[in-house]
Amino acid sequence: MSENQYNLVDNYISRGKFKKALEILDSIGNKESKSDDLILLRKYINIFIYLDEGEFLKGSVESDKLIKQSKILNNPLGEINGLIGKIENILNLGKYHECLDLINNGENILKKIEKIPLDKRKKKESYLIFLKGRVYSEKFMMMKALKLFQKSVEIRREIVDKMGLMFSLLNLGWVNGSIGNFTIAKECFEESLSIAEELDNEVGIIWNLIDLGGIEYHLGNLNQSISYADDCLRISEPKGYKKSNAFCYDIKGHCYNAKGELNKSLSYYKKSLALRTEIGYKNLIAQSYYSIGNIYSQKGELKKSFAYYKKILKMPEVKEDKISKPAYLTTIGNLYGDIGDFQKSKSFLIEALELLKGNSSQIFYFLNFKVSIAKIYHYLISISINHGELKYLEEYLRELQKISEKYNKLKQIDQLYRFDKALIQMANNRLMDIMGSAIILRGLIEEDMIDYEITTEAMKKLCEILINELELTGDERILNEIGYLSEKLLYIAQSQNLYDLLAEIYFFKAEISLLNLDLHSTRMFLTKAQKTANIYGLKRLATKISNKHDILLANIDEWEEIIKKKIPLQERLKKRRNEFLFSKMVRYKFDKLPEVIDFPVYLVILSAYDGHCLYSRSFQEMNISDGDLISGFISAINLFGKEAFSSTGSINRIKHGEYLIVFESKEEFLFGYVFKGQSYSAIIKLKNFIDVLSTFENLFERFSFSLLSHSEISKETDFTVDQIVEHIFSSYNEENSEKINL
Repeated sequence: MSENQYNLVDNYISRGKFKKALEILDSIGNKESKSDDLILLRKYINIFIYLDEGEFLKGSVESDKLIKQSKILNNPLGEINGLIGKIENILNLGKYHECLDLINNGENILKKIEKIPLDKRKKKESYLIFLKGRVYSEKFMMMKALKLFQKSVEIRREIVDKMGLMFSLLNLGWVNGSIGNFTIAKECFEESLSIAEELDNEVGIIWNLIDLGGIEYHLGNLNQSISYADDCLRISEPKGYKKSNAFCYDIKGHCYNAKGELNKSLSYYKKSLALRTEIGYKNLIAQSYYSIGNIYSQKGELKKSFAYYKKILKMPEVKEDKISKPAYLTTIGNLYGDIGDFQKSKSFLIEALELLKGNSSQIFYFLNFKVSIAKIYHYLISISINHGELKYLEEYLRELQKISEKYNKLKQIDQLYRFDKALIQMANNRLMDIMGSAIILRGLIEEDMIDYEITTEAMKKLCEILINELELTGDERILNEIGYLSEKLLYIAQSQNLYDLLAEIYFFKAEISLLNLDLHSTRMFLTKAQKTANIYGLKRLATKISNKHDILLANIDEWEEIIKKKIPLQERLKKRRNEFLFSKMVRYKFDKLPEVIDFPVYLVILSAYDGHCLYSRSFQEMNISDGDLISGFISAINLFGKEAFSSTGSINRIKHGEYLIVFESKEEFLFGYVFKGQSYSAIIKLKNFIDVLSTFENLFERFSFSLLSHSEISKETDFTVDQIVEHIFSSYNEENSEKINL
């Protein structure tokens, strides 16, 4: 190989362009390419091509060949190259102990080499230091990793190893980001990205974009984070870089989760899991299980959530993971707390606490979950209060206070400590303690919002204290303060895309409206709450809200009697006090939801303007000869509530005797569904029905033509709609059929 070719290959390798380097080798004559040095060089290049493509097992096998051949040829530098390639590949397979053994082996070989230029020695030395930092960062031993990366940066700057410096800065940024030093992390990534772009190093560009996306996610700049992930995917998706693609899908999943778009988030997490399963990286598979389980937990689908979390704990790789395992244990502990299993909840949280004790990082940013000893003490305090287990509360609070004092620059921990102090004072049920709790909570609310969870929980707890005060005094001015707090909560929920909180606040405002005997506003807020929960996939929450609306309709006569009799506020509150406490409302998940099922009676598609019936379907035998009778009934209801339906959509259901009717509108059409039973499943069916109709080309245009021409829909259209109805409403069981008399 000519000197020019050698320099070109070396240049390509220094810029991470291994395929280009391989092309040069392939262009060399057959006889010359069989030289020992070129055989070793070809193997080295292939190792890193496999690494870039995510073919880690193939890269590991090729590394073994390079190590073996180098030993035969008595080439210690070639052997070190093989060890480095092996470590790079198996590190991605989670084989950390083997990596450390190989690094020690490489260091020992390097020490024994006597005649080697100093810059070449330092280059190999800095690479092994860097790889050791990688292992410790993967094992979440962050302080060790931080020092090693700093040392590798120092050496690589000294010898002007640009590609090495690029990767050292990249990993130094990652470690800083993981312990919350986001500003330093961002600076490292930006410098590393600048070097990567100068070298035109594709891999460096990809991973810096990924890590910048992660930092922007933690800083709350969600659109910027998604933009970085998309920039990365434009490079990595066409080339099939599986590992980097999976990380980009994760970032987008985290961002859409934070935006409250749970179904979209779930789809990205599942794409990431599919790639990781293909790669075989067990630790990252566990992280994907965690993310998916977290989404199902937020949606209220607890069985699915538990199924994914339990998969994690069965994985041998997780048992040795000192940081991610506590994250999993903490999450599972909280979930057991939500379903009322206090002992299991406490057991998981205590195990997580013991694993984290002694860790030098009090807050570790792990994907979309902040793992911290302080948070675990908070969860222990919270579940203990919920279950009336007060024995260890003061001990937990003292430990939290120590952490707060030790890390006094972390305002978040100080706020968490004061919030938990307020919770414990509330739990004592003494008037003086409750008053003290209110003072603490007001202080937290007035401070700058550092952690929205602490601020919003403080507001909700203060609302509960005010409800108690309202019950004692009957002072209606307190309702104004509650209203003010609910508006602040509403603003935070809307501005931070906290759709679960938004649905809860609408629900709370519905309860307050009911307390004020404003039935129209009550129903309006219940409808808003359920629509929010439905849109963002909060299934369990939507079901609870729907059931509450059904109960209100079932007891509407009782409420109208209360209005008529002008029953005083204090008396109204005393009977229903628990309904106005957040802890007893939608957030309290211990209660079992009633079976959610509806029994179809009648379905119609009407003109929203004049009530003309385009389509009707009876699911049960009915004593009426003309379908227009029930159509006219629904049309009359619609016209009566025209303002509500056409403007805000504030009411979407009406009770008529023993039947319920739900409404949905699309364009100039109104869809009405008459049923018996629970509304939640009925609303979902009606929505699905409309969605499926929308997928059929020109179907709504055909409906419009029938309206304009005052004609019936064609037999073909009627048959199409019938088939869709049969599919969507197939849950109806003929055994439950009964004769309907209208």
